Amino acid sequence: MSTSILYHAFGIKDVKHQSLRFQEGEIIFEAEMKRKLARCPACRSRNVVYKGSRERHLRMVPIGAKKTWLHLTVHKLLCHDCGARRWPILPFADPLVNYTRAFERLVVELLKFSTILAAACFLGCGWDLIKDIHKKSLGRKYKHIRLKDVKYIAIDEFSIKKGWVYMTIVIDLRDGRILHVAPGKGADSIEAFIKTLARRAKKLRAVAVDMNEGYLSALRKWLPKVDIVLDRYHISALINRAIDELRREHQAELGKLGNKTIKGSRFLLLANYEELSGKRKRRLDRLLEVNEPLYVMHAMKEQLRMFWDLGRKEAERFLEGWCRDAMASGISQLMRVGKTLAMFRSLILNYFKHRITCGKIEGINNKIKTLKRQHYGFRDEEYFKLRLFNLHKQRYQLTG
Repeated sequence: MSTSILYHAFGIKDVKHQSLRFQEGEIIFEAEMKRKLARCPACRSRNVVYKGSRERHLRMVPIGAKKTWLHLTVHKLLCHDCGARRWPILPFADPLVNYTRAFERLVVELLKFSTILAAACFLGCGWDLIKDIHKKSLGRKYKHIRLKDVKYIAIDEFSIKKGWVYMTIVIDLRDGRILHVAPGKGADSIEAFIKTLARRAKKLRAVAVDMNEGYLSALRKWLPKVDIVLDRYHISALINRAIDELRREHQAELGKLGNKTIKGSRFLLLANYEELSGKRKRRLDRLLEVNEPLYVMHAMKEQLRMFWDLGRKEAERFLEGWCRDAMASGISQLMRVGKTLAMFRSLILNYFKHRITCGKIEGINNKIKTLKRQHYGFRDEEYFKLRLFNLHKQRYQLTG
């Protein structure tokens, strides 16, 4: 009966059950390997004899809240065909570990919706064991990243700690998979992977990216036939920074005269006009009436928002006119934005061919922040990278 339980409940087969005992709140199955497992690990021959034995203590899936162990007697094998003298391969446990594969699968399933510490507390073991099991599992799963069917990707960087320390990630825009993770945010962090894409991602059509010169130079060098799409949200951020710079400049000048007209207007200037409440709209209108440069900048920002809804030919004419007006405005911040957009004109217009952005990366960045908060940071960089590769399958749940 207990041999049947070992097989059906724990996936342990080809062992002979000997006894069952309870010790200090734990359940212990005593068993011995059957002759069926006596196969040479080197040449797979069955022409072997036993030469010594030992007992392996293997952690199994718990029964309720009780830890469950298998104390298994295994025999060392001497092969008469190849002369090898080795311990047998067990189908239910890897060598050099003290847990079964079923226990390993349980740990991996628990970490889909819980933290390492929570899983360790539930199973009554150390967090380092849980982490090592998960790291080994993820290492097997993401040893080779599938690139064959990738059509659209996005590249961006995120901060991993204070002090301007960044990592670069590349994601598949179709399913949100992270395809590449590397420290830094320049060409060095991406070039090796882009070479790999050139060899393996034959269906790749376009890449969404910001204005990082390192990324752009690597893409132009190794993927010359793939379209580069300048991310629309980074372009919006560019003009928002210019408006804020102009606001701070005017605020500093007026502050010297004791005038606080502009103070506290940052949100009003950067928000989408139609999303403001009536009171905030009236306040913004009064501000723009008395400050012509800010009025021009704000109007140009609102015009640029409409740009993304146009067709390709209309967008081309619109962008040309917008850049011309910006550089003729006499406002240094706006002139700089106009010059930048004119320089990247072809990359911006590629948006209307592929309609892709880096927006999905922003959602992933939020999940990365959640991951770091739940684990209070990561000291093992390799494990952190593996967790990122698995992030598209992670489901975070709130308690309460």
